[in-house]
Amino acid sequence: MKKILTSALLLTALVTPSVFAQIPVSRVEQYTPTDMVFLDMATDAAKENKSRGQNPSGAVIVINGEFRSSGRATGSVSAEEIAFKKSRLSSLKGATIYTVNEPTTAVYKFLCDNNIGAIYFVNGRDAVIKAGLATAADYNDASLPADMTKVPMFQIEFPDAGLLLK
Repeated sequence: MKKILTSALLLTALVTPSVFAQIPVSRVEQYTPTDMVFLDMATDAAKENKSRGQNPSGAVIVINGEFRSSGRATGSVSAEEIAFKKSRLSSLKGATIYTVNEPTTAVYKFLCDNNIGAIYFVNGRDAVIKAGLATAADYNDASLPADMTKVPMFQIEFPDAGLLLK
């Protein structure tokens, strides 16, 4: 009798909608573990740059879910541009870039001109400006051509990336 009751309870649990289905999905769960791996790689590049006394910025280019290249900013060249150059690709069509800091308008235009598919970043423009890595004028969206295709950008909360700005 005990086995039958246990089986009935188990069957009821399988058929009845779970209580857990009603729990809202957190922001972190919207991204794959792979997204986090690539952001970690970009963060590592930024940490290396910071340890060399340069701006904490790093970027990783991914195509079809596979790592292609990474870059660290040097002088006036962005991490995203360095990663693109190292990738030896003629275009970023279909590629995704993971970067620590939200791209400035000039970098965003560069990525769009090279057909980037999507941009994932950690530190938004307000944090980047506050840290003194860019100015408000560097984020002049009004200067973008009206016919420019808007590339999807996603800001992801990521541990320790904000610490790079301090």
